[in-house]
Amino acid sequence: MINLSKKMSICLRLFLLCILLTGCVSEEKSSKAENEIADKMKAAQIDDIGEEKRVSGVGIRIVKAVELEHPEEKGKQVLQLKLEATNYAAKERAVDVFEMTVWNHKNKKMSYYPSDNLGAILAPGESIEGNGYFVIEGEGPFKVEYVNTDTKEKQIWHIENVENTANQSKKK
Repeated sequence: MINLSKKMSICLRLFLLCILLTGCVSEEKSSKAENEIADKMKAAQIDDIGEEKRVSGVGIRIVKAVELEHPEEKGKQVLQLKLEATNYAAKERAVDVFEMTVWNHKNKKMSYYPSDNLGAILAPGESIEGNGYFVIEGEGPFKVEYVNTDTKEKQIWHIENVENTANQSKKK
């Protein structure tokens, strides 16, 4: 016959084992729920409009993306990126739309549209606003990459929401 202390020891061990197993199951459920949330977030649209990202000491923000009618080619559109840039570095820094590349949803590189594209040398602490123009090939979402040609440092923005003034003007 098992004495009382052995029974208590066995009961205590069983109790601890139950707690341990319950914790593992709970953790597994929690982990599964976290994975499901992460999967949903990956599937959700990501839009970096308004987010400032720094490249070699220059903060660059895509304030707005607008689809405009191409002035010379009927049926084509131009993507206008409204930009803000601030030099946070202690030295002069360049900011130039021609250091940007834009791709469509099929990863096709879009060409620059010759217009009043932003390009300037900023003194320390100086800010500027301007635009970048790209001929739209295909459709969005768009990926925008800025690479500083001197330092090779880069940042990427994802653009999901583009205002469409091209279709709005057709409705009038």
